[in-house]
Amino acid sequence: PLCLLGEGGFARVYVAEQRATRRTVAVKVMVSSIADESARQRFDREVQVLARFDHPGIARLFEAGVYAGPGGVETPYFAMELVNGSPLTRYARWAGLEVRAILQLMAEVADAVGHAHTRAIVHRDLKPANILVDAAGRPRVIDFGVARWRDETAAAGTLTGTGQFVGTLQYMSPEQCGGGSGVIDARADVYSLGVVLHELLTGRPPYLTAGLGPVEAARLICERSPPPARRLDRGIPPGIDRFISR
Repeated sequence: PLCLLGEGGFARVYVAEQRATRRTVAVKVMVSSIADESARQRFDREVQVLARFDHPGIARLFEAGVYAGPGGVETPYFAMELVNGSPLTRYARWAGLEVRAILQLMAEVADAVGHAHTRAIVHRDLKPANILVDAAGRPRVIDFGVARWRDETAAAGTLTGTGQFVGTLQYMSPEQCGGGSGVIDARADVYSLGVVLHELLTGRPPYLTAGLGPVEAARLICERSPPPARRLDRGIPPGIDRFISR
């Protein structure tokens, strides 16, 4: 590994160089000392999900396996395309994108997400931080760590055993953050893309959840309609406002 790129609850991501190809990659490694069986299943599921994709808008999986660490402990890992880019909203601000350019960029993102849906995968955590845009303006969807097969129920992964939500509430559909036994399908991702588009066009997400606990935030999303985008920015074309509202 060359350096640590990021760290989550049970895994770390490093920038590394593959010896055979000399290319720079991102390597996700499970932290075996703090991971339980459910975390291992989630890690293995992410590998299975990534292996299904073949789309320029989704970071590619190169290889996966396990290595023997100290004491012979087996540690799973996978290597994938390293995306040198900025989160979607940050890139849009930096580039000063106008409405037409924002819509074009989101169309490319939607095409990548649509590819996942054709492979029966629902991302479940689409947000600006998981959509990186490189210097050439090409978006990549990343982090399928909480993805699910298309027809699994909402109860199968919306909440953890400790009552914490899986995903990011601010970008969740009401069906997803409401829990229950309903099916979470491609519509959950479409809703999240609408939230992201709203934020790109207005500078803020439709629901302001800062300072709210998870239960209060979920209730806000499930019980109240967000303000129309044009109420926040009159420069947004009415047709686009209606499109987001749907």
